[in-house]
Amino acid sequence: MAEKVKLTHTVVKQAELKEVIDTSFSYFLDPAPITNDTVEELFRLYDKLYLKIPATGDNSHQYLIEKSTFLYNPAETETTNIQLAPLQAEIADLRTRLLQANEEITALTTQITALTSANLNG
Repeated sequence: MAEKVKLTHTVVKQAELKEVIDTSFSYFLDPAPITNDTVEELFRLYDKLYLKIPATGDNSHQYLIEKSTFLYNPAETETTNIQLAPLQAEIADLRTRLLQANEEITALTTQITALTSANLNG
């Protein structure tokens, strides 16, 4: 059979709390010294957080690449943007045409459904 354990508790009034319990805060370890931001610290953090950084969007690998590419070779970045502009315009045009084609398909499907329904009921 298990051994019985007797539990006791002591009630302390709030006014006496500071006399009974040390309420001052202390560290288990010395706090890390505050250092200035350095390039070495940036790369240390980058290596540590590499897999947690999203591939695209704000604060992403894509953002870092774009920002660094502009500093590394601004002429190349400008050339790339000039080359992308016509492709982006073509994509926008193709999206518009696709939307129009989908609207035509929907209209034709509605007409076919109406004619089929009329022939079955007529």
